[in-house]
Amino acid sequence: MKILYLIRHAKSSWDMNVADWERSLTQAGIERAQVVAGLLKTKKIKIDCLLSSHAFRALNTAVIFARTLNYPLEQIEISNGIYEKKATEIIALLRSKNDKHQSIMLFGHNPAVTELYNMLTGRMLDNMGTSAAAGIEFNIDKWTDLAPFGKTIFLETGKE
Repeated sequence: MKILYLIRHAKSSWDMNVADWERSLTQAGIERAQVVAGLLKTKKIKIDCLLSSHAFRALNTAVIFARTLNYPLEQIEISNGIYEKKATEIIALLRSKNDKHQSIMLFGHNPAVTELYNMLTGRMLDNMGTSAAAGIEFNIDKWTDLAPFGKTIFLETGKE
C-alpha cells in the first residue's frame, strides 16, 4: 500500500516585481497553510518523503507543513521536476521514488496538481485551490506501479 499526499502551494503574492518562481506567500496564505497542516496533523498521517517544487511559494508551504507535522526540514527534497510540469511528468517523477517510502507528500502548482488528482483518482475536480490537500491511497507495493485509480482518503479543496 502506498499513499500520495498532494498539496497545492498556499496563496502567493503578486506585489513584488520578481520572477514567477520567486514569488513569496501572502500572510493569508501562510495562515491558511497553517490551518490545513493542522487539519492533517489531527489525521495523524505519517510522511516518509516530503517532495517540493523549487519555487519559493511551494517550498515555503512545504516548510509550514513539515514544521506542523514534525517532519525534519533538512529532509525536504527539492525538485526541479515539479514546477511548470505536466501531471504525466510528475507521475514519472513519483514512479522513480524509492519503494522504502510508503507515503510521499508532494507540494506543487496548478494546473498540474488538479490534473494529477483527477488522473490518479478518476474524479473531475475543476480546481484544487491554494492550500488544497488530498490523500490518495494506492493498492501497490512499488511506486513504479503508480497508476489510476487510487482511493481518495481525504480532500481539503483549499481556498482561492
